[in-house]
Amino acid sequence: MVIMRIFATFRIFIISVLAAAAIVGLKYILHYFDIEPITMGSLHGSVISGVIFVIGFLLSATIADYKESERLPAEIASTIESMSEDALSIEENYPKLKAAAYQRQLHVIAVAMLADLRSSKNNTARTELHNLNKLHSQMEKAGVPANFIVKLKQQQALLLRHLFRVNYIQRIIFVPSTNILAWSIVVLAALLLLMTNMDPFVAGTVITGAIMFILVYVLQLIRVIRTPFHDEGKTKDDVSLFLIERTAEHLGPHHITKNQNK
Repeated sequence: MVIMRIFATFRIFIISVLAAAAIVGLKYILHYFDIEPITMGSLHGSVISGVIFVIGFLLSATIADYKESERLPAEIASTIESMSEDALSIEENYPKLKAAAYQRQLHVIAVAMLADLRSSKNNTARTELHNLNKLHSQMEKAGVPANFIVKLKQQQALLLRHLFRVNYIQRIIFVPSTNILAWSIVVLAALLLLMTNMDPFVAGTVITGAIMFILVYVLQLIRVIRTPFHDEGKTKDDVSLFLIERTAEHLGPHHITKNQNK
């Protein structure tokens, strides 16, 4: 169990070290049998620079979506709590409306969001968000002014937009052909370094191992952060949903009962 936990925490680092060690070992074998037909030249630097440029381009594009995903849980949590407070304020001015039902629905939405943000195949949160429309109709019958209801509907639409955005980021790969190109050029760079006769050998081998460690590490990092919301505890780089968890706890049965007794 402890070993599995350590591997889950340092998986990218461990795999990168093993890949670099394998390249170094293969390099030594090829050198021992004198299977290095390529002579070191100025083009080697250009090739490695080109590989790093493509990998950097992919990483920067992927990090943009990852950083956006980090903002979304806070926006979702704050919007849900704002809707809850608005419902309580409306109840104070229009006693015919009972905010408890609205808060219960918001609690259901928060819990559904926790599951649906991690799995783009679920549609529970989407359905529960649309169920708010029935409660909005009850507000109209209770005589709540249209501007209050419009504000709640706008926040409902905002939650739906955040949900769709996360689902899109979770399922769509940024320019899939570019990922194929990235892996291809990394493999070609590895073959080039393996088949090149380096002098001095030890220094060249160390540099080869370092380059492959960096490239393999970045490629794995791109693959992990491309899906910001994994199952809880699967990777160390997941976007945390603790703010939505706190909102769901805040809107739990205890909070609703407390407001009913006021």
